[in-house]
Amino acid sequence: MDIKTKKLLEEIKAYRNDMVARNYPFQQISDIITKWEMKELPKKDFLDEAEREKKELEESYKESVRQAKERRE
Repeated sequence: MDIKTKKLLEEIKAYRNDMVARNYPFQQISDIITKWEMKELPKKDFLDEAEREKKELEESYKESVRQAKERRE
């Protein structure tokens, strides 16, 4: 695994840990981390797919925050 890939996985793990601390569901992101830690793909394919999944997770997180704010109001 190259340095960029390791850094990306570290960012995703930190994101997951934040979600766990806030009591958001985290199994999906744990599954993604496990899947990518086990895969041996060409670097470009891995990074493209990981970036796409990271964006999806960010959108999901933003939606969770928005919904939590709505419930509080």
